[in-house]
Amino acid sequence: MRTQFILLVLIIIPFFVFAQSSNQQMHQQINNQRQRWTNDWQMRTMTSHSSNKIQTAEKKIAKEEENKNKLEEKAEKLKADLKTNQDELANLINNSAGNNNIDLQKDIEKSQDKITKSEEKLNQNKTELESSSKKIENLKKQVETSKSEEEEKMEKEGKTIYTLSK
Repeated sequence: MRTQFILLVLIIIPFFVFAQSSNQQMHQQINNQRQRWTNDWQMRTMTSHSSNKIQTAEKKIAKEEENKNKLEEKAEKLKADLKTNQDELANLINNSAGNNNIDLQKDIEKSQDKITKSEEKLNQNKTELESSSKKIENLKKQVETSKSEEEEKMEKEGKTIYTLSK
């Protein structure tokens, strides 16, 4: 009885071993396929994410350049207003040279205040222009960086897919 049991076990063991080894091979193939699918999905996701990032940055650049153009136009108007106010002040000063009229002095002070306000607006506009220019430069750098990162990812993914297919 004991020998029959041992003989039976020895006959059945190869079947279990063969079944287990084919099962392991099947699991390995499934895992490899899952890995390929995961890598493909990650590559598509990263590519779309980085291209979306690039597109939004380019839209921001376009908006900021439009804003910069408006600021430049505004700066020209402010310069023209400042020039007008300075000419007005010069005329008032020339008219008041021989005349000590109180109303004329008040007009001169008002004109000086206008000039001061115009200069402040012009300085503020210049600051906004500089800020806008820096923002455009930073966005352009961001786009370049994103594009280079995308190229590197594509190269890496190409190599990864090649090694997985081997």
